[in-house]
Amino acid sequence: MLYILSLFAGLVLAVQNPYNVNLGKQLSSPILAGFMTYIIGTIEFLIALFVLRINVISVLSETFQKGFPWFIGGVLGAIYITSIIILFPKLGPIKAVIYPTLGQVTSGILIDAMGWFNVQQSPLNMIKIIGLVLLIIGVILSAYTPKVNKLKNVNSNNWLLCIWGFVAGILSTIQGIFNGNLGTLLHETAEFQNSAALTASIASSFIAFLFGTLLLLIVVSVNRELTPGKFVSGVRSGTAWAASSMGAFFVLCMTILNPTIGPGLTVSLSIIGLMISSIIIEHNGLFQVPKNKTTRLKIISVAVFTIGIIIIKVVG
Repeated sequence: MLYILSLFAGLVLAVQNPYNVNLGKQLSSPILAGFMTYIIGTIEFLIALFVLRINVISVLSETFQKGFPWFIGGVLGAIYITSIIILFPKLGPIKAVIYPTLGQVTSGILIDAMGWFNVQQSPLNMIKIIGLVLLIIGVILSAYTPKVNKLKNVNSNNWLLCIWGFVAGILSTIQGIFNGNLGTLLHETAEFQNSAALTASIASSFIAFLFGTLLLLIVVSVNRELTPGKFVSGVRSGTAWAASSMGAFFVLCMTILNPTIGPGLTVSLSIIGLMISSIIIEHNGLFQVPKNKTTRLKIISVAVFTIGIIIIKVVG
C-alpha cells in the first residue's frame, strides 16, 4: 500500500507541473504563478498548524535559533518550482522531468559520498557508478528527437535550458535535506516534544513555503508583476489552488513515506510514477500539454533511466 502511495505521489507531481504552467499562462507570468502556488501552500500549511494547535510564533522563533539557516530550503524550492514552470513548455514534459531528476540523483550521490549537510556518509561504489552511467545514457537517448517529431516552441537542442534543469534538480535535492534537517531539529524542541514527528515536518514545510513566498514576493514586486487584480485573479483561480494542493500533498507523502519505507525507495518509486505519468500526459495531450506521440526510443530512454535510478537508490 505504501509503495502504491509513493507511485501515486509521483503521478500527482506530474499533473502539478502542467497545472503550474497553465497558471503561468493565466497570469501572464511564470514567476507570478510560482508566487501564487507558494502563498496558497503557505496558507494551507498555516491552517494545518492551527488545527494541530501549534504556536506559529514559537515555530518561527525556534527556527531562527537553530544556527545554520536550514530555512533557506524554501528559497531553493521556490527557485526550483519557478524553473520547472519556465522549462516545462520549452523542453516538453519528459525532458523537463529527466534533467532535473538527473541533477537530483547526481547531487544526492555526491552529498551521500561526502557526508555534507549532516547526511550520513555513504561511499561511492561501482554499483552506483553503473547506475549513474545508465542515467546519462537515458538522458542522451531522451535528448534525441527526430525533426519530424519535434514539438512547436520546444527548444530540444538548447543545452543551456538542459543545464538549467540539471541545476534546478540539485537545488531540489538540497531543499529536501534542509527541510528534513529543520523538521528533525524542531521535533527536539519543547513545542513538539509531545507531538508526532509528522507535526514537526508540517511545521518545517510551512517555514519552507513561507520563505519561498517571501523570495518570490520580492521578485514579482521588483518586476512590478504583482498587481491587486492579478493577485485576486490568482487567489480565485481553481488552477492555483489545485497546483498548490497537489504540491502540499506530495510534500506530505514524502514526509510519511521517508521514515517508513526509506528515502531511497521512496524517491525511486515516486520518480518512476512521475516519469510514466509524464509520458502519458504528453502522449495524450492532457492538461493542455501539446500532444506528442510516444516513440520507442523515448520509452527505452525512460526505461534505462528508471533502471539507473533503481540501481542507485535501491541496490546501491
